[in-house]
Amino acid sequence: MLQHDIKKSRIIIVGDDEVFCKDICVSLNDAGFSVVVVSEEFDPEALIKPDLFLFSASSLSGKLRQKLTNYKSLSWTQRCPIICISDDSLYAGGQSASSLFDDLIIFPRDIDRLGLSCQTLLSISYERSKLEAELAKKTQKADLALVLLKQAERKILEQNPALPEETKENNNIIADMSHELRTPLNAILGFSEIMKQERFGSLGHDKYLGYADDIHNASRHLLGIVNDVLDLAKKESSEENLEITEVSARDAVNETLRLMALLAEESGIELSANIPDEFPNLKTDERRFKQVLTNLLSNAVKFTRRGGRVSVEGQYDTKNGAVLMVIRDNGIGMSPEELALALSPYGQVLEAQTHTHIRGTGLGLPVSKRSIEALGGDFSITSEPGLGTAITLRFPPDLVVHK
Repeated sequence: MLQHDIKKSRIIIVGDDEVFCKDICVSLNDAGFSVVVVSEEFDPEALIKPDLFLFSASSLSGKLRQKLTNYKSLSWTQRCPIICISDDSLYAGGQSASSLFDDLIIFPRDIDRLGLSCQTLLSISYERSKLEAELAKKTQKADLALVLLKQAERKILEQNPALPEETKENNNIIADMSHELRTPLNAILGFSEIMKQERFGSLGHDKYLGYADDIHNASRHLLGIVNDVLDLAKKESSEENLEITEVSARDAVNETLRLMALLAEESGIELSANIPDEFPNLKTDERRFKQVLTNLLSNAVKFTRRGGRVSVEGQYDTKNGAVLMVIRDNGIGMSPEELALALSPYGQVLEAQTHTHIRGTGLGLPVSKRSIEALGGDFSITSEPGLGTAITLRFPPDLVVHK
C-alpha cells in the first residue's frame, strides 16, 4: 500500500464497551481514517484481513492474551500492528501486558497521538512486510539454485562414473568456501544481535530495530545453509575424523534440549525427554552425536504446528543389548514418497514448506542418517501425514557401555 493510501487502511477495534469504542472510532475518523470496524471478538483468521488491530484493555482476558501472544509471534507478512488503549484506572494492567502490543495509548491522556501512532505503525508494517516478502523470495531462489546445482551434479556423475576424484576436489572447494563464509556470517549475527538488544544505546527509530531483526534472521538462515553444505561436503569427501569416546547419552539429550528450549517456546511446542537414570553410555563421537540430536529435534519442532509435542525417548533392548534413541513428534508428517524425497540430499518436501512457511536446504535428514551410520549405528524413520514422525537411532551392543 502506498503512503498516501494509509488513511484508507482497515482498522478493527476489539472491545465490549460500546461507548468507549464509539469514542475511539470518532477519534480515528477525526484523524482521517475512514475504514474503522468495531468487533467484540478477536478473529485473526477472518476472511477480510485488517491492517491494524486496536484493543480495549478492559477486554484482555487470559484466553485473549494467549491468542495475542501467538499472533504477535508471527512474521510481519502474517500479522498486522496491535495497539492497546487503556484508561487511567487500567494503566497498571496495560503496562503488564505491554509486550503483547506495538504501542500503548492511555485514554484520554494520549488520545491526541492515536492517529499518529496508527499512521506510523501502518507505515512500518507495510515496509517490513514488503522487505520480508522480498527477502523470502530471494532466499527461495538461492535455495532452489542450490538444489538444481546438486541435481545436475548427480546426473553428471551418473553419466560419467570416472568423475569421483573431481567431485571430491569440488567438495573440498565447497568445504573451504563454507569455512570462509562462516567467519563473516558469525560476525554479522553477533553485531545484529547487539543492535537488536540496543546494548550501547537506542538505535533512534523502530525501523532500525526491524531491519536489525531481518538481518539477524537472514544471516542465521544462510549460516544454516553453509553449515549443512559443509557437513555434506565432509562426508562426500570422506574427510571426517571421528573421535570416539564414552559419552553419556542422557547428558547429551538434556544439553540438546536446553539448546532447543527457546525455539520450542517461540514455536509453542511442548518439548520433553524420557531417559532413565540408569541409561547406559555410548561409544561415539560426542560432537557428531549432539549435532544429530540437534538436527532432528530442530526438524521436529519446525514441522510441528503450534500446540504440538516433541519428545526424546531412551530405550534399552534387554534381548540383544542394543540402545535405541527415539525422536517423536505429532507434526505434519510425510507420505512414503515425501519421506523418500526428504532422505535424499537437497530433497525438499514442498507440502511441508507450504504448511509451515519453513525453508531449508533439504540436508538435515540425510546428513543425520549418514552421521549415525558413520558412527556404527542404524537410522530408521516412520511417518504418516497428519500424525507425525518417529526417528529411531539404534546403537548395537558393541557401542554400549554398561554402568
